[in-house]
Amino acid sequence: MDYVEESLTGNEKVVIVGRFHWVYFVGAWFWIILGFILCGAIIAAGTAWNIHHAVGVRYPSLPDHLYNQAWHMVVAQAGGYVAIMRDLNIYFRVAAFAVLLLGVFLFAHMMVVRLTTEIAVTSSRLILKEGIIARNVDEMSVDRIESVHVVQSILGRILNYGTVMVRGMGIGEIVLPPMADPISFRNALEKARQYQEKQRRL
Repeated sequence: MDYVEESLTGNEKVVIVGRFHWVYFVGAWFWIILGFILCGAIIAAGTAWNIHHAVGVRYPSLPDHLYNQAWHMVVAQAGGYVAIMRDLNIYFRVAAFAVLLLGVFLFAHMMVVRLTTEIAVTSSRLILKEGIIARNVDEMSVDRIESVHVVQSILGRILNYGTVMVRGMGIGEIVLPPMADPISFRNALEKARQYQEKQRRL
């Protein structure tokens, strides 16, 4: 929370820090695991296609009951499965590398978003900071908050995560990333708003 701490002024204090739910991390790992699975599937399919093609070329009228034996003979003659995979058609290799790279990219993107996003409510402001080099910061004074909406799916209700949308008076809406315990975050916003109202009356 470097940006939030650096931006505190006077007697301003942090009321609550918004945190990503563990479901977000599961989603990030899902993409990289899926990338590895699809990469392996493409390589396996290409390897099987090469062996099947070689069996058909070398033994054109092979009886069905000898197919497995012919398969193993082709593999042995080629130097093993590793050698066959090494000689895969360029299209199979490119496709396998592409899906693996996509999975790694999506995983890295989600983790960078997590590491560079700061969400907090202070005694006077709502702060959403995104990015590290190209920084995007949305702030809203708590006394300008008109309404706070919490959106949770059925799974979100069960696992306690959701999206918080904060609408300001004449200044648009800030939609926060999905976070853990959104109800507590909404309550902290209300607490900060009530505190500001009391300060104005004094």
